[in-house]
Amino acid sequence: MSGKERIKRAHTAVAMLACLVATAAVTATPAAAKTEHGAKPNLAGRLDQSFGKGGKATVAFPAENAGNVGVKYTLPFQFTAGHLVMAPAPGGKIVVAGSTRIARFLPSGKLDPGFGAGGLVTVARPPGMSFVLAGVAVDSQGRVLIGGSARPLPASSTPDPLISSAAVMRIAADGAVDTSFGQGGTLVSNFGIKPPAIGAGFYSGAAVGLRSLTVDSQDRPVLTGGSVTKIVNCSSTETAISTGFVARLTESGGLDSSFGEGGLRQISDLTSFEQGALFPSGDLFAVGLGKPRCNGEGGGPPVVLTGFGPEGALNPGFGFAGFRAIGYQSAPVATVTRSGKIVLLGAPEKGAQLVLRLLPDGAADPGFGRIGRLQIILPKRAAFAAVTADSRGRLLFAGRISKRVSKSKNNRLTRSTFFLARMNPEGNFDRSFGRHGSVRTGFGGPSSSFATQVMLDAQGRIVVGGGISTSLLGTGGGFAIARYLSGDKKAG
Repeated sequence: MSGKERIKRAHTAVAMLACLVATAAVTATPAAAKTEHGAKPNLAGRLDQSFGKGGKATVAFPAENAGNVGVKYTLPFQFTAGHLVMAPAPGGKIVVAGSTRIARFLPSGKLDPGFGAGGLVTVARPPGMSFVLAGVAVDSQGRVLIGGSARPLPASSTPDPLISSAAVMRIAADGAVDTSFGQGGTLVSNFGIKPPAIGAGFYSGAAVGLRSLTVDSQDRPVLTGGSVTKIVNCSSTETAISTGFVARLTESGGLDSSFGEGGLRQISDLTSFEQGALFPSGDLFAVGLGKPRCNGEGGGPPVVLTGFGPEGALNPGFGFAGFRAIGYQSAPVATVTRSGKIVLLGAPEKGAQLVLRLLPDGAADPGFGRIGRLQIILPKRAAFAAVTADSRGRLLFAGRISKRVSKSKNNRLTRSTFFLARMNPEGNFDRSFGRHGSVRTGFGGPSSSFATQVMLDAQGRIVVGGGISTSLLGTGGGFAIARYLSGDKKAG
């Protein structure tokens, strides 16, 4: 099949995705229980006392300023400073990364003295550029990769509103810069993507950025993101029109010519790919955002899953010719179970969150909530931000739950804590977990914490991480981690 035929097929497939899934009819409700107070909880969901201090650990991160003034367009990548993410590392270790610092924890919850300076590494920004983080991953050799978007530092006070490059850096297992990757440890690239068209010409530079980063079984970085292709006048407003892409790098940091077309696969019908995830088979799927309607064009499904084969071609066995429209209005959070099923968690809407579970081919899984979907009815002031699946196919949801600090009507200040719940494979909450299916964990003092990620370690223990604001950290905030026991035999 020629390149033009593949592009035509992709256009046709996306255009036919007009039938979105119906509203969910099944609901589930987690209770808001605590681990620290009240009746003694079950072992499942109890804080792991062998981790950190009472099952918890924190690390300070400095405030960041990415120079995000001047971005006047809606772009397929973000210039938002302060994003912190964690990833599992070999040996049960945990890596936490921001745009300016990386921390690595031992399985005990203490900072790892064998990584950088006392467990901390300072991230050097690309020369002459600012950098904002999109994601972190750790390969089989313990090397830490961080990816995001880099933009030139302005000569004046206002940065360019468009010019940006994809940036990936790799740190060796001991915390030193890995000079065998890219150029001196860093890859800053436009991946050969042309600058946006504007009027009769082209912009002065390309506008490319990353949204997610993962590593495959061969230690090759797999990236998703978007690029601005043209600037048009839409409803009397200048608008950036974008295209989503998936890229794969070689282990040494160059574009992998065996993937897609020269290492890159672009889907022009989609604005960006917000997240990519690998199936156990080596296939890939990505969560794509549709194009907004402008001058009679666009206006398709807001969110489209796209399936790719191991070498970047559209997977015809996934959805319809590689595409699957889903009934979300904004990008959901995605994870893949060990059996290859896709789980999607939508954003909170009117006190509920929509969860879908799909089969590996993109079809709804009738073994979940009877129709492959359900609504989580949230407790008051609660929301989930992350989901993962354990070895038994149970789902773990992590987020925050808030409480007012005073009963006074004049004091509406709230503080939040981690909120974790476990759901059985068929779609009902596991009432043996914590108290009635959920646990709530704070970090002491006048702190406010919110979980953004959840994962399982090699022993099946549940690791939850997220941001924290507290005067107990010198910078006023940073990252907090809590580790919980699963309650399973032969596991934590």
